Amino acid sequence: MKTMYLNNGLKLEIYDISRKLAGDRWYVGMIVRIDIPLTNLRSTNQLLSNYSVEEIRDAVGEIVRFQEKRERHYIDEREKDAMLLDMMDSFVKTTLSYLSHADFPGKYVLKEFKEHQKQQAWRQNDHRGDENSETCGNSGDST
Repeated sequence: MKTMYLNNGLKLEIYDISRKLAGDRWYVGMIVRIDIPLTNLRSTNQLLSNYSVEEIRDAVGEIVRFQEKRERHYIDEREKDAMLLDMMDSFVKTTLSYLSHADFPGKYVLKEFKEHQKQQAWRQNDHRGDENSETCGNSGDST
């Protein structure tokens, strides 16, 4: 639908995901995507310099995707196009400077990397379903 090239070298893409619901009512929605390749990111970003390229790549892959969805439900068919343009303009006005900033790619990759580490730690400590784990607080004692 729309592509913008940001000052930090990234490409922002906006997709229209609107569809008719019933009668003259529409779901109006858009998805914004920015793919952040890890290539050269670590060497140019202080925040990521504490981690090895392999460590980051193993956790988040070669490309980290920023994605945001905006949506409205039951919009009159006569208003859907204007609503979509308004959503797009609003998103660009409120977030473009943040997404275009030179620090955005590194900070976002770091956020995703740390989230992955947090999930891995949780999975390692989650013993639900283990044969030897207690379930529902019942240890099997009949006292």
